[in-house]
Order: sequence, then structure tokens, then C-alpha cells
Amino acid sequence: MDSGQEQALRDRTAHLALDWRRETDGDFTGEEPRAFLPLVEAAHVIADEARLSLGRWANAGRRAGLSWAEIGAAIGVSKQAAQQRFGVAGDDGPEPEGALVVRLGATAFNEVAILKREGREGRELIATGLLRLFFRQTDRAWEHLRTVGALAPHPQVTERWELVSVWLPFHYYKRPA
Repeated sequence: MDSGQEQALRDRTAHLALDWRRETDGDFTGEEPRAFLPLVEAAHVIADEARLSLGRWANAGRRAGLSWAEIGAAIGVSKQAAQQRFGVAGDDGPEPEGALVVRLGATAFNEVAILKREGREGRELIATGLLRLFFRQTDRAWEHLRTVGALAPHPQVTERWELVSVWLPFHYYKRPA
């Protein structure tokens, strides 16, 4: 990307929050301090989505055959920095049994699919965190369950399910498949 293209993209991105505000609430005058809150919220969503999108595109590039060096060069970092930022254990082959696997970018909207996919691949959920799911590679498939509710176990959870983590409002369970 040349410097002109980069600047055009930066300008376009800088106007996203204001354009969204105009579409939803009309012109923005900036006369009231509280009128800035929707813009702050919109900019936060834009920044969060941009970060997630960068990770998705880097991983898609890897699946398409790009090297870590090529991805690093595209964003101005070293091969090692790109791999540490976007890579996951097992990027170059199957993980050895017991290996820690961290999946970044897990949200309320996509983590159930991640849990199913990782369980089929023999990865046991061991912890949860902000936008992260932590797995351990095993020699068997796993089932994972996420429920929503109070601190009491969900009615569909039987003694066969083991509680892994509570990340309010979600409860995460696992069992061998």
C-alpha cells in the first residue's frame, strides 16, 4: 500500500464514528458534552473490531500460505512479533499432547463455535478470559457447554459435566465426548 492509499484509508476510518452518528442521530454539533458519548462508544467498537479483523486476516493469510515474515512485513513488525501476536500453538502442525492452546478473539457471538471445533480436535477447555479461551491438547474429543445464568448450575448440566470457569454471565463446562 502506498502512502496515499494509507492516508485515504486512515481518513475513511477516522470518519466512521461521525458518519455513523450522523446516520443515526443527525448532525453532530459538539455543543453538549454528553453528545460525545455515542461517538466514544462508536470509536471503541470500531477499534475493537479493527483489532479482531486484523487477527482474522492474519490467520486467513497464514491458511492461504503467507509466511509469518510476510505478515510481519505488511504491518511493520518482525516475523517473531507477528507469530507471537497472531499465532496459535499448532500453527505448523498438530499440537503434542498436553500443549497449551490459546484462542484469541473469542466473543459471546463466536465462542460456542470455537468450543465445538476445539473439542472435536481433542482440545480440553481449561480456562477462560477476556476474549480468550485456553485449551489443553489431549488424545480424545471433548464436549464443551456454555450456559447463561446465576451462580447455580444450569438445569441441563448433569453430574457428567465438570465446571471449568465462570465468566459472568457465562458458565463453562466440559466432559469427554
